[in-house]
Amino acid sequence: MDREAVGLKIRLTRVRENMTQEQLAEKADISSSYISAIERGKQSVSLEYVDRIAEALQVPVTELLVYEKEDGYGVTDAQLQAEREKSEYEGRYIARQKKMNHINEMLSRCGEKEFQIVYDEISLLITKFQYFSDKGIK
Repeated sequence: MDREAVGLKIRLTRVRENMTQEQLAEKADISSSYISAIERGKQSVSLEYVDRIAEALQVPVTELLVYEKEDGYGVTDAQLQAEREKSEYEGRYIARQKKMNHINEMLSRCGEKEFQIVYDEISLLITKFQYFSDKGIK
């Protein structure tokens, strides 16, 4: 059993069902980080967990385990690499969104004066980053 192929089948089935990793994790009673690792082919998955995932996705277990190039989910190495890169990008995007939400929560507790100070400091930092980037300084 190729864990990358199984992970890809799980991911494609999840996406087909319009489900996020978090929703699948909750329905299958598995951590979302474990689901992510499985989908990226970084983690082997036991039959017990495949069964939970299949049940959460409402598909037969065999749909997640049988991998045939002709089944409509067959992919080339380039497509598999593109899926890996997309998954990594999505992970970074989600992490960034969580940080942005945390910043928004913190800012919502600030008064107007404190908010303006934070805004001014962020604006200054971004201007400095742009200046150094324009000069080719890292």
